[in-house]
Amino acid sequence: MSSELDLLRSLDDEPRTPSTVDIGRAIAAGRRRRVRGVGYAGAAAVTALAVAGVSVVGGVFAQSPSHTAASAAPHASEAAAPAYTIPGTEGWRAPAATPPTRCTLERLPAPDGAPMALVSGADPTGRYVVGRSYPKGGGYQAVIWHDGEARKVLLPGDQEELLRDVNSTGTAVGWSYTGGDEADSGPVPYVYRDGKVSKLPGVRRGSAYAINDAGAIVGDDDSGSAALVWPSATAQPIRLPVPAGTSEVSARDIDEDGTVVGTVGGEQAYVWFPDGTHRALPTPRVDGVQNPGARVFAIRNGWATGLAGDVVRAGKGKKLPPAVGGMGPELARTQVVRWNVRTGEVRVFGELQPHAGTVNAQGWQLGTDKRGRAVLVTDAAPVALPGLTERADGLSTIATTVSDDGRTIGGQSDDASGTIQAVVWRCG
Repeated sequence: MSSELDLLRSLDDEPRTPSTVDIGRAIAAGRRRRVRGVGYAGAAAVTALAVAGVSVVGGVFAQSPSHTAASAAPHASEAAAPAYTIPGTEGWRAPAATPPTRCTLERLPAPDGAPMALVSGADPTGRYVVGRSYPKGGGYQAVIWHDGEARKVLLPGDQEELLRDVNSTGTAVGWSYTGGDEADSGPVPYVYRDGKVSKLPGVRRGSAYAINDAGAIVGDDDSGSAALVWPSATAQPIRLPVPAGTSEVSARDIDEDGTVVGTVGGEQAYVWFPDGTHRALPTPRVDGVQNPGARVFAIRNGWATGLAGDVVRAGKGKKLPPAVGGMGPELARTQVVRWNVRTGEVRVFGELQPHAGTVNAQGWQLGTDKRGRAVLVTDAAPVALPGLTERADGLSTIATTVSDDGRTIGGQSDDASGTIQAVVWRCG
């Protein structure tokens, strides 16, 4: 989910004919916008994770069992006396899985026959899927699908509504924008559980991005200066520690054991372990540049994914557009990176589009190959994901979620009219 970069033609108005957009990253990048009726238009971002051209750098951290060893990156673990722990599922282990060889496409129904819908998250089993629809009368509608059946989730607010993530009990998190004057508008974080919506405590404005099966929620406040973990839907948030002098921080995902990943200073990929220790993730050389800057957006079973390169560094302190609409020379100097946060191993995938993909418990990732096809990249061969239609530029289909066993993938695909539809792929 998370991805970030390059040009969207416009974020100001809904397109007359909706086009494909990576909505999760668009909303993450645009969450502080204060305009009414924000839409998402422009060229689509798609990811490619190719097996060819993979390089490994960084080696292995000399870790203690509590993850307190220093890394080769600029900031080492800094929590000598942790004042908190992040909840996780004790004894959790990734399920065994065999890489699939083919996938078939299903369109998800939209509530009330809405003409457009998309997927922004799913639980690790693939049974729960979340996203939003665009009702016939206009506006936005948060949606949760359970075993393919759609249900509307009525988030308060009168602007954007989005459920961003859901766990295997069906508890979902997201945010909605409130209206009012310029000073009073902004995102409010919510949790949906047992059929009810509640505001997350401890912040007036902010966003909730991810939830694990233990019920811990990760997000931030609207200032951009606090990365937060709510130990539960009713608990006050923990403010995650950052290196001295850091004024900008974001937390974007949480693992099953409570490990959190995000970015500090706008350009340093970072990890917070559940025991309170934390450190920077090592940044590989990209296009001849050492420590070019990096951002991380997703983690599962210790595998984290993000971007590293000159464009990431150039975006420090700026609200970068979330999607890639054609790769120019600058983006050629940005690469998709996968970290093993437990060992310190870093892989740079030289054949990828510069857009961060989603990873599952096996380390399998979603993306787009050089032919523009959405693919699931496993330890075996990439598996192509068919779309509702196929465009010549290959930007009609985006895969955004993948179950731990690789059997269920969620995303969006343009229909014959060019309108985005929420879809799932069943793989085997």
